[in-house]
Amino acid sequence: MYQLKMKSLNIYQAKFKKFGSNHKSLLWKTKGAAHQRFREFWKEIDFNNKKVLDIGCGFGEMGNFLVKRYKNVTYKGVDIMPEFIESGKKLYPQLDLEIHDFHELTNTVSYSGIMYDIVLASGVLNSNIPNNMDYREKSIKKMFELTNNCLAFNMLGSHPQPKNDEDSNVWYADSLEIIEYCMSLSQRVILRANYHPKDFTIFMYV
Repeated sequence: MYQLKMKSLNIYQAKFKKFGSNHKSLLWKTKGAAHQRFREFWKEIDFNNKKVLDIGCGFGEMGNFLVKRYKNVTYKGVDIMPEFIESGKKLYPQLDLEIHDFHELTNTVSYSGIMYDIVLASGVLNSNIPNNMDYREKSIKKMFELTNNCLAFNMLGSHPQPKNDEDSNVWYADSLEIIEYCMSLSQRVILRANYHPKDFTIFMYV
């Protein structure tokens, strides 16, 4: 896990050095690509009066949308990249942003003193690493443990599984394989795969 963290930090730091506070530093091809994923969350979840933990929050753009669109949202964003968090605090000083690796969180109570109704992860589970499925399963399980209501995340992939390039920084999952794993953790699961040919969103309810 440590090697993966350092690899991710190196990739994102190189991008940030080149692009600064830009969507390209977050490995999004366009700003609209990120917003397309955000909209899938909004279609399903009413964020009014919710406590939200945003894992891999980047600069905190999702949090900025939430506090503008909904009432009484308690938002915390966490990211392993210090540069992202520092920039996010300048861009959105009203947000609670913190440098943190979500894998190290034991539970939301010991982390911040409150339970999170919604845990979000957008673009977090796309890296091409050794044991791709094992890493994704462990990450999904960990994130699901951090909510008392709903985990919502997106991931590159589809069914049938797209062909993967071993040299690429991203890895495409089989969406049916992922949802089968999610249903081993919860029977209340939604898969949305109609908004992009190689991306899908899953909602898991406690």
